[in-house]
Amino acid sequence: MDPMAAGTGTDASPPVGKLGQGKLGVPSISALVVSAVAPISVLAAAVPVIFAIQGAGTPAIFVIAGVLYAIFAVGYVAMSRHMVNAGGFVAYIDRAFGKKAATAMAYVTVLFYFAAIISFYAISGAVAADILGIFDQYKIITFAFLILVAIVGLTGVQLNARVLLILLAVEAVTIIVLDVALAIQGGPDGFTFAGFDPGIVFGAGFGIALLLAMVCFSGLEATVVFSEEAKNPRRTIPRAVYLSLAVVIVVYAVSAWLMTVQVGIQAASIAPEQIGSFFFDVAYAALGEGFATYLSYLVILSFLALFIGFQNLITRYVFALGRAGALPQGLGKTNGRGTPVVASLVVSITIAIILGIFTFGGADPFTVTYAWLVGLGTVGLLISLCAVSVSVIVFFGRTKLETNVWTTKIAPLVSGVGLLAVLVLALTNYEILGSTPESARLLLILIPIAAILGWIVAEYRIRSGKSLDYSAELSG
Repeated sequence: MDPMAAGTGTDASPPVGKLGQGKLGVPSISALVVSAVAPISVLAAAVPVIFAIQGAGTPAIFVIAGVLYAIFAVGYVAMSRHMVNAGGFVAYIDRAFGKKAATAMAYVTVLFYFAAIISFYAISGAVAADILGIFDQYKIITFAFLILVAIVGLTGVQLNARVLLILLAVEAVTIIVLDVALAIQGGPDGFTFAGFDPGIVFGAGFGIALLLAMVCFSGLEATVVFSEEAKNPRRTIPRAVYLSLAVVIVVYAVSAWLMTVQVGIQAASIAPEQIGSFFFDVAYAALGEGFATYLSYLVILSFLALFIGFQNLITRYVFALGRAGALPQGLGKTNGRGTPVVASLVVSITIAIILGIFTFGGADPFTVTYAWLVGLGTVGLLISLCAVSVSVIVFFGRTKLETNVWTTKIAPLVSGVGLLAVLVLALTNYEILGSTPESARLLLILIPIAAILGWIVAEYRIRSGKSLDYSAELSG
């Protein structure tokens, strides 16, 4: 029984809907999650930015960020063995701190997920249009992405996973081919590991570089939202978490290191004007113009995979909140195949409305829509990760379901402190996320507003005796 169940309302009505169970194995869940991370898009867009800040130390920065995520995953995965719920973060905080705190954080999580995906749509549509040579038509490309993803989102998670597995397979083969070519070609300094020298890694730009690297891992934390649809979730979810994390760390670190090898230690410190072309220039030098052109089109497919993966994550989160009573319960309905079609449609419509306001209101996709919303999403994500780390400690301290000190105390404490440090970096270096205008900073007020609104909703439902049940799918 949920130790926080007391005082949560007397209406014990059953869940409105149930997701299709036992459909997803480790490869499918990993494909959905890794797609939301969009590794080849990160290599093309984010890695060059970090190179511009930290130069040859970039591969080590990704290793450090990956290790921090891995430490976070220790307690996160341990607690996932005692619950099976598409609510993700909210279920963790509910078990540790109760319904009001859980609902407050649920609204913050919804906010950062929407901010993140809308910022990705804005920049990806513009980049894709530029690659296709029709930048003046970027609005059409952006909403074409959205319409296609909305349709795919209604087909069910199994088909989504199959599509993403195919796209990821193509990405994986391409990255392997490029990395092998870079390894064979070598570079002016040979196969040097000088970039891992602490003097380079922990240079003046370390904090900012680490912050940006952490952003590149966002999405991996959402693995548990597929737990209800997983085959044997107690085994599948932990394996999917660690497999996804391992794949992403290896791709980022190895590819970034081989780029360093190819251009040389000194040349790795690229100028800002080289950021946009750096990845494609490296590919061109290694495999020629044809491969570089193919790579640019593959980046467009990677954007599509990102949107499909992220749409599935947000849809299941919104579905779980609707089923629990934190959002309108109509969102918690599923069709005969166990697909949350209502939540999927509402997510697509919400994205279209907000994205439309920015896009057709004249906002530049890079300097306004992306810059403003990615900063908001990053800060919201870090707050949620810190809250979950604390929740793991509180949960195991109260329940004693597991007693391994590393799992229940040390790892979540280390990750919580580390993530809090990154959060401070995000707030003190907010303009580095692209959010330079003061008006962009003002968007951060939406985080406490969302939290207060969630708290008020929970207070109202509890006082009126209505259901607010985040434990409908708990096990253990």
